[in-house]
Amino acid sequence: MTCIARTLAFAVATAAASAQGYQCQLLSNLDQHAPYSGMWGYVAPNGKEYALLGTTTGIAVIDCTNGSAPVERGYFPWASSTWREVRTYGTYAYVTTEAAAGFLVLDLTNPDAPTSLGIVGAANHGNAHNLGVDMGTGRIYVVGTNNGVAVYDAAANPANPPFIGFAAPGGTSNYFHDLTIENGIGYGAMIYTGLLRLWNVNTWPPTTLSDSLTPSAFCHNAWPTANSNITVTTDERDGSLIRFYDTTNKAAPVPISQMTMDPRTVPHNAYIIGNIAHVAWYTEGYQAVDFSDPTKPVVVASYDTWPGASGGYNGAWGCFPYLPSGNVYISDRATGLYVLKPSFTDLAIAHTPLADTTQEGAPYTVTANLTSSNAIQSATLRYKLNGGAEQSVVMQPTLVPGQFSGQIPAQNAVTQVEYHIDAVDTKAARRSPRIGENRFLVGQRVVRWSDDFEASVGWTTGGTASDWQLGQPRGRAGFSAAFGWQDPLVPTSGNTVRGNDLGGTGFNGAYANNQNSFLQSPSIPTSGRQGLRLQFRRFLSVVNADVARVLVNGTPVWTSSGALYDTEWQWMDYDVSSILNAATNAVIRFELVTDGSNAAGGWQIDDVALVTLHDAAPATSYGVGTPGTGGLVPTLAASAPAVLGTTIQLQGANLLGNSFGILALNLQDANVPALGVQVLVEPVGASLPLSPTSPGGTASWPFVVPSSTALDNVFVYAQAFGLDGGSPGGLLSASAGLRFRSCRSAP
Repeated sequence: MTCIARTLAFAVATAAASAQGYQCQLLSNLDQHAPYSGMWGYVAPNGKEYALLGTTTGIAVIDCTNGSAPVERGYFPWASSTWREVRTYGTYAYVTTEAAAGFLVLDLTNPDAPTSLGIVGAANHGNAHNLGVDMGTGRIYVVGTNNGVAVYDAAANPANPPFIGFAAPGGTSNYFHDLTIENGIGYGAMIYTGLLRLWNVNTWPPTTLSDSLTPSAFCHNAWPTANSNITVTTDERDGSLIRFYDTTNKAAPVPISQMTMDPRTVPHNAYIIGNIAHVAWYTEGYQAVDFSDPTKPVVVASYDTWPGASGGYNGAWGCFPYLPSGNVYISDRATGLYVLKPSFTDLAIAHTPLADTTQEGAPYTVTANLTSSNAIQSATLRYKLNGGAEQSVVMQPTLVPGQFSGQIPAQNAVTQVEYHIDAVDTKAARRSPRIGENRFLVGQRVVRWSDDFEASVGWTTGGTASDWQLGQPRGRAGFSAAFGWQDPLVPTSGNTVRGNDLGGTGFNGAYANNQNSFLQSPSIPTSGRQGLRLQFRRFLSVVNADVARVLVNGTPVWTSSGALYDTEWQWMDYDVSSILNAATNAVIRFELVTDGSNAAGGWQIDDVALVTLHDAAPATSYGVGTPGTGGLVPTLAASAPAVLGTTIQLQGANLLGNSFGILALNLQDANVPALGVQVLVEPVGASLPLSPTSPGGTASWPFVVPSSTALDNVFVYAQAFGLDGGSPGGLLSASAGLRFRSCRSAP
């Protein structure tokens, strides 16, 4: 399958075939009772590990203590159904199905010879979809029944749990598709209302603490961390997402981040250990998602159990990662049990991203501090220049323990540099940043006008069926024209964005059909400013027949072509100088034109700016000057950047007053002694203009910068000399050298 989610940039070889496994080894695959459904695991008191594998016709107990050679120890036929789920409490397993009343109890006291204890609760409900066990109280919550949430007390009698009552009545609005209990809180997947429901199960009946809408409004499963502060949800919809919530405040969960493996695919079940969410993701198989930074979840291991195309409901159904061995079980609907060994690491990369710079004369040093309980094998710096091909540099250890360093070659302005760091230890790989790239500009960026939509004024919307809004993004998601789309969950800055149907109350996040609408800026004075660029952040999705456009002063700057599905905020940068160089005002316009069928998320826009980029770099000194009378060392400076077609002044100071100064200019530097000074400009072919010095010891030499663009990026070397009998050589004092470069523009 193609993965376009937040995955690491490269894989570490495993024993599994590279096409199927990423940092994950296949130990075994057992296929005896196809087709299959849900599953769970069991760890016996003696430490042996077992898989409890649901099938269409029953439930299998499989000894996986040797993960490479699983052995079926028992099979219990019961009520043929596509849906079957199982959970454990103590040495007992409890099995549900949509096709029969009550639930089946298995005795795992001797899991090598398991026994069926029969059906419990048949008089209370005619079916069940799933069940959750409160390990603290022993209560079993049977959900998805025709009569509501049925609760049984396994602590009182695990072999035949007595019925306590219904924790919630039946009906669509109370239908729990899945329920997990942790620390007295139930985390319910209300699939038909699309809600993550947090329940206080310490009351009877349980009380609702909060309801949170999930991305595709079809919440299938929810699972919290052990401390209940982070919860992951899945939506069982084509093209949907997993989402992470901050559930520290049970009354007000806060969405943190969301992701997809592929906009055609369906996440099914997710379970958390530590900072890893283990996900059965249908056609994408097993996916291990690291959320140690919950704002930037990334896939750190995977194994594809489905060889067919991405999309739909084939592949991995169930997952069980809670094994002392570190193995993970997956149930694939077609091919059964997979015993996997993912490779995880505590490898961490600490790096402070490089800032914008005007430095052109030396490479850009990238350092990173790596920590791991495993031996570090390599660190690699990968970078792109102005969006070009990726280049790489092997980072080397420094004298600081755990620190690695690499260099990006010096660049002339204006150059946009993007880079990231890949590190590998003996267990797995990690990346910094976790998603996207670090960015810095060689050159200067000057913002001439901007709007972050926090106090946004003057913008207008209109057109046919316009659904442009100003507000907080909601991270809604949907599926149309065979692809899933999503909206952003957070702005790029502040709290608000502008976009089509932001997905708030009464909206679903999808743009309207048959619209021809626009968002237009106020008239922005530019006063003939040259070289303007339009920059903004974009999160956009459109189906194939619909069109998004950007215009400046009525002239198209960009037009979408075909379907487009952003999964992250994008940096957008357009040169609009040809439109605005001769203008005194700018009007920015975003358009969306749609037909009568299918829809996606449309535009969401933030941080719009008109900027100028400049290649001017500050003049730099080099070498050492020679003092004159009074021990003063002359200085030399440029009055302004050497922009093509301008005249600048090269200004000397600390020269002997009422004397003469000599300026040496050439296109090469030097470092040779002569006439009692250190000459820092190549003497051969140098220009040597003379200028009288003022009583205060200053002098000035005009320098005419040619206007020809062929002379852009030419380095000039200069040095000032003073006629000064008080110098050590009795003739000349001298400044340090001055290196400056011709350029096209300056702020």
